[in-house]
Amino acid sequence: MNKALVTLAISLLLAIPVTAQITQEDAIDLLEQYPAARLDSLLPKTAFLGWFRNIVGSDAKITWEINDCGELTGVASVDQGRDLPVCFEISALLPDRRIVGVAIAVGTEKKGLSGAPTVSNIYIDTGKGTMHIKRLRDLPLALRPPQNR
Repeated sequence: MNKALVTLAISLLLAIPVTAQITQEDAIDLLEQYPAARLDSLLPKTAFLGWFRNIVGSDAKITWEINDCGELTGVASVDQGRDLPVCFEISALLPDRRIVGVAIAVGTEKKGLSGAPTVSNIYIDTGKGTMHIKRLRDLPLALRPPQNR
């Protein structure tokens, strides 16, 4: 096999984040029980996932993924050996085609689920741009059509 191809393959493998310690099921189990009020003190004490489903509505198509909270640089020499954060990102495609998402840091690649979950990112993608929301408590209002705010 070509030495350059082997080197490229090894480099690519090193650049891929390994989140074997935190599975999607682990994060879902945690956030199905984790009170929304622990992520934002003005939210109800209901479970975060239930709160999210409620604000996006029953017609929203919900998906989720585990990711690196946007911290991976893509440079193997920089990323190798780092204990990257792990986020559970839930997003919903709304009937009006907007996408709303919340990324919650649930641990790190090396430590697994660890520490209290924290909000890493909240956004609404309108298709024409992305609006970032600072606090979970502001998300329901931001989701309303402009004339209903």
